[in-house]
Amino acid sequence: MTGSPLSIAVLGVSSLDDARRFYGDIVGLDASDPVVLAGPGFESHWNLPLGSTAEAIMFAAGESQVGRVLAIKFHAEDRVTIPQPGDRTYRGLWNLNFYVDDIRATTKALQAQGFVFWSEPVGYEVSAKAGLPVEVLFDGPDGLAINLVELTGDDSTAVGKLRLDVEAEGKTKTGYTPVSTTSHSIIDHEKALAFYQQVLGLHIIIDDVLDKPETNHFLGRPKEAQTRATFVSAAHPFGKIALSHPLNYEASSKGDIQVPPNIGYLAQSFLVPDVQKALAVCDEIGAERFSDPADIMLPGVGPRFAAVVRNPGSGALMELIEGTPL
Repeated sequence: MTGSPLSIAVLGVSSLDDARRFYGDIVGLDASDPVVLAGPGFESHWNLPLGSTAEAIMFAAGESQVGRVLAIKFHAEDRVTIPQPGDRTYRGLWNLNFYVDDIRATTKALQAQGFVFWSEPVGYEVSAKAGLPVEVLFDGPDGLAINLVELTGDDSTAVGKLRLDVEAEGKTKTGYTPVSTTSHSIIDHEKALAFYQQVLGLHIIIDDVLDKPETNHFLGRPKEAQTRATFVSAAHPFGKIALSHPLNYEASSKGDIQVPPNIGYLAQSFLVPDVQKALAVCDEIGAERFSDPADIMLPGVGPRFAAVVRNPGSGALMELIEGTPL
């Protein structure tokens, strides 16, 4: 399998110190030195007014380019916080997943630090073929949904095989992984999937309907909710995308506010060998351009050539950065 896994989850944050404490101290990712973002390229890339500035930190597992978190504090008035208290699934980008070895012990440690969990850890079988994970969600910094996952079950299942791959990659010094999976709640399944498959070359690894009561319980969804869950992946155990398509219940859309300089999950970033060629495919599948290609600065990395489009299945921002995916 080839393809471009999630390279960076781009977050607008209210405090870089809080981001450093969570993604650096708790999750255990390495933090870059803060970088000031400014200038015409920065402004046009994120559709910001003239004179806009920000400060940013990149969180990564060593030199890995997969599953990173970019925290950006935009210097702007009247920023809107996207996740609100009590929010669960909403259309767009809404959570980050991290694998841990002992989910119950990790939950207790985070609860002791004041983090609010949606439920107790819940084990469930996605399907006989997929296997048995144990999961729990809680409100992370700025209310972003954070999903912890413990991979359990027989090695013959998809989850069991994934556990072996994760063990081979290793974890951070605090026992977490980089972003393992991130959920994208969509409006049009086929259009959303076309972006991940045709632009990024990702492959479907799981495509099931989640409707079990225990699943809906820990996700905070209606008891009878049916959600089509399509997981797409590249040749890496991290950086997967989970497409969530509500089938029989309503989920609010936050697309109008899920943009810079607001606070929350703003964009998914992917490395592609040729931005212009990727944009040509985006044009073919109807992925609207948010910004034209420009040179941008990535903290801890340096200047890169990049552009931003909207996913045609939800309107969520997808950043394409020129580079080698794996």
